[in-house]
Amino acid sequence: MGEYLIIDGYNVINAWKEFAQLRQTSLEHCRELLVAGVAEYAAFKGYRATVVFDAQEVQGAAALEKVHGIDVVYTNEGETADSWIERRAYELGREKRAKVFVVTSDYAEQINILGAGAYRISAREFREDYRKAKQQIAERLRIPNRSLNRNEVGGRIDGQVLAHLEKLRRQKS
Repeated sequence: MGEYLIIDGYNVINAWKEFAQLRQTSLEHCRELLVAGVAEYAAFKGYRATVVFDAQEVQGAAALEKVHGIDVVYTNEGETADSWIERRAYELGREKRAKVFVVTSDYAEQINILGAGAYRISAREFREDYRKAKQQIAERLRIPNRSLNRNEVGGRIDGQVLAHLEKLRRQKS
């Protein structure tokens, strides 16, 4: 079963306080930061992710890009992210093997995607789960101070065992 995460990009950018000040000066930078964060989150959680930005903020024809392993969609002029997301949620919902999560705080959109059989996640809930995932990633990547990137036993065993062995070593000296 595939798990899909579809994110209403501007909805999240407008809802997260982390973007509040930056949004005033560079919406493009906000989009880049969101896409990079979603890519890391999706890779960690095992989702196939898509971030959707509507043409209300970007001029031009629709575009689909692959960035950091996730899909980034810019809708056609006049097409909202909501309509694109609804259509995609219905398409994926027809595949009985797909589980679809949609991130938006737009109430009308939430009702429509629930009708499509998708699960809704508010921007606030997503922010909290994103922050937890970032903490878990940091914990997994944390390298103990005693490890010097060499292939030593001390870098691969539990700290208590290491302390006990050190105590035994000092007793024999």
